[in-house]
Amino acid sequence: MIKNISISSFINAIFTIAFVAILITFALFINLDMQKHQITQKNRYEIIAENFLSVFNKKPSKSQLDKLYDQFKVKQVKNREEKLKILNDGYELLIKKTYLGTYRIYLYDSEYYLYAQQLGYNLMLKDLHSNKYNIAVIILILVLSLSTILFLYIILKRKLKPLKELNCEITKFSKGDLNIKIKPKSNDEIGEIAKNFDAAITLINNQSESKNLFMRNMMHELKTPITKAMFIAETLEDERSKMMLQKAFKRMDDIIKELATVERITSKTSVLYKEITSFFNIYRKTLDIMMIEPSNISSKINDFTFEVDISLFSVALKNLLDNGIKFSTDKKVSVIANKKRIDVISKGCELKYKLDYYTEPFSQEEKRADGFGLGLYIVKTIVNMHKYKLKYSYKDGYNYFSIITA
Repeated sequence: MIKNISISSFINAIFTIAFVAILITFALFINLDMQKHQITQKNRYEIIAENFLSVFNKKPSKSQLDKLYDQFKVKQVKNREEKLKILNDGYELLIKKTYLGTYRIYLYDSEYYLYAQQLGYNLMLKDLHSNKYNIAVIILILVLSLSTILFLYIILKRKLKPLKELNCEITKFSKGDLNIKIKPKSNDEIGEIAKNFDAAITLINNQSESKNLFMRNMMHELKTPITKAMFIAETLEDERSKMMLQKAFKRMDDIIKELATVERITSKTSVLYKEITSFFNIYRKTLDIMMIEPSNISSKINDFTFEVDISLFSVALKNLLDNGIKFSTDKKVSVIANKKRIDVISKGCELKYKLDYYTEPFSQEEKRADGFGLGLYIVKTIVNMHKYKLKYSYKDGYNYFSIITA
């Protein structure tokens, strides 16, 4: 599951967990620290109360009491009205009865008071050295901790921003935009990746341009002598020699056309020129470019309209029909077409391997003089470009190559 999470989402999750963990940790710490503080305060007042109550039994003098005041940092509240106000309005934190007497602890106006009672004595003491719980320091530390986490998060996100931009450029490149230019914005590992990828793009573009130039020049240079040779072959009187030469030159011309088609459909800059047309139109155009007698082909077509690149789709159908005729046992092929699928059916042996094997470029089941291994590769590429599917099946001695359009 973690493998499928993006780096950005993973970082967000980590810092969110860290942020929440800090808040929970500080909340628990404050709660425990407050409890500890209360216990400390309680112990302190117990000691003070027990000392005063034990002294009361001995009927202490003023000097003895003053000595205790100084020792425990307390002050006697003598004003009767002030004492009543504390008793009536103060918050009673604790009341405890011992064999020496009774004492109470009050919180009034943010100050702590100890009220000790024994037969004949009634003493209200103000704590001059009360250790008030100061949460401000803890909150300051919490704010500093959260600020540090937030600062690190912002720094890390900024550090990874070039990686996100690099990913966008790589995505554009994968979709065929060869004109992207990546400029490294740092000297770290991400900057090195951007620099190397930019160099790779430049190299790929140069190689692609060289390949395209070579292909165009090669096809142009070969077309002219082949055309001339075919005209010369027509002038030969020996029919056997004429047919052999024409067949050879026709095969060379077909190879050049196949290579031109491959160059077009595999080019990253290739564009589908889709238009709405009928299947009958595609079928007629396919028969025209095949230049064969339709007696080899039977058809059962429920005509329909769809949006395709007419030129490319006709080439795909032509290759399926060519393969069907070439490799069938009776040199015949059938076409059944409707809105959902187009089936090209021929009689013959079942394919030895799965369809994927034959749709790789230059794949052949065995070496043949009449095959170049590009037919089905071209078909599948064109079908995929149209978001259709190419399927194969074998039934009752017949091979079915199907283009699924719906």
